[in-house]
Amino acid sequence: MIIKERTIPIRIQKNEALLRRLPKDHIKRQEMEEDLRKRWAGYRGEQAVDYYLGKLPDKDFLIFHGIRLSNGEYFFQIDTLILTPYFALILEIKNYSGTLYFDPTFNQWIQTTQMGEKGYPCPIEQANQQKQGLKKWLEARNISIPIDFLVIISKPSTILKTAHVNTPILQKVLHVQFILDKIQKMKYKDPLLNTKELKRISRLMLKEHKPETLDILTFYKIHPTEIITGVICSNCMSIQMTKCYGSWICPECKQKDPHAHVRAVDDYFLLFNDSPLSNQKFRDFLHLTSPYIANRLLLSMNLPFTGSRKDRIYHSSETR
Repeated sequence: MIIKERTIPIRIQKNEALLRRLPKDHIKRQEMEEDLRKRWAGYRGEQAVDYYLGKLPDKDFLIFHGIRLSNGEYFFQIDTLILTPYFALILEIKNYSGTLYFDPTFNQWIQTTQMGEKGYPCPIEQANQQKQGLKKWLEARNISIPIDFLVIISKPSTILKTAHVNTPILQKVLHVQFILDKIQKMKYKDPLLNTKELKRISRLMLKEHKPETLDILTFYKIHPTEIITGVICSNCMSIQMTKCYGSWICPECKQKDPHAHVRAVDDYFLLFNDSPLSNQKFRDFLHLTSPYIANRLLLSMNLPFTGSRKDRIYHSSETR
């Protein structure tokens, strides 16, 4: 049973919003596009694993995608957490192609493709850090249950290699197509948690889940004045749509869209880290002149707000 659905990571959403609103020749565009490509690849790898997890019996396996908790010292995020009456299982999912060699001497893995070699930190160590974070989180709530982890390679065509003496790799790293058999064999003799306890832990995790926050402009050192404002046409990506007779019209392709302002507001919240939106800021960002029209559009979006009618500010309604 899926308790927390997998959603498109906030970093992907913010990168895309930023790329939509930067000049095509911006000096950092190539860096951003490469980062976005890698993050989309990682997300698709996670989705590939979800296909197999969907075959697990609902009553025995509670699944949390992208859960992010604090152990009191730092936050840790788990690609996928499976909670059962017998154990908790962390899945660290990797979507890499080519050949992966796990080097036990330097505790790293080396990817070899047509582009050459590239080194990465050992995913077993990454997963072990998540295990320690989860263990501390559970212990602080008087919950005792074995915790294990697996590193899942989401591309069946990826070749895995390691030294013969590197037995931990053989136990912890596997291709996605073998995940169901591996999990089914991990069941312990007696259950440690009953249905009521599993529900309590699930409620606690959802309550204490803290989505990642990132000021994308600060991260890339982009000044707010570099952001191109206006309403973007979803058909031709022109950023010159104008408000006319209850809709937005693109002067380039003549596309009409009564809801184009919704995407612009979403871009605003993504780029400015969910900064509150006043009527004036709304007009400035969407190139509107009428406070009345701006107010009507803002009210139509049913955004949460604070303040009286005169000085009202609107907030993002997204739970990212």
